[in-house]
Amino acid sequence: SPDGVTLLPLEKLLAESDIISLHLPYSTSTHHLLNAESFARMKTGAIVINAARGGLIDESALEEALNSGKLGMAALDVFEQEPYLGPLLKCNNIILTSHIGSLAREARQRMEIEAAENLLQGLIRAGLMENL
Repeated sequence: SPDGVTLLPLEKLLAESDIISLHLPYSTSTHHLLNAESFARMKTGAIVINAARGGLIDESALEEALNSGKLGMAALDVFEQEPYLGPLLKCNNIILTSHIGSLAREARQRMEIEAAENLLQGLIRAGLMENL
């Protein structure tokens, strides 16, 4: 494609990607989007990242895929049940950050600036700036 982006069916995307990073909302249709069947389709050694929503990944299937060597690594900032106390804690090829992925000072500062900018833009659009 001219812009370097090609839409693929999920099955093909899983089979061809080295890294899968989830960025979508949780719903009944996305529950356990990545499961044992999904992991079986992935390249051996693939990496999975989820900083979107808990419930997108079947955590039991993820544990099995990590321990078997099918997946090379995973990084999760969200979980089905929080605080997370499950068996993924024993995996040596996973990073579990439990909602602190944005804890770096620079990330927090940028988030604060963006929040203030968004608030100002909303006030401008609503015609409320003259009231301040």
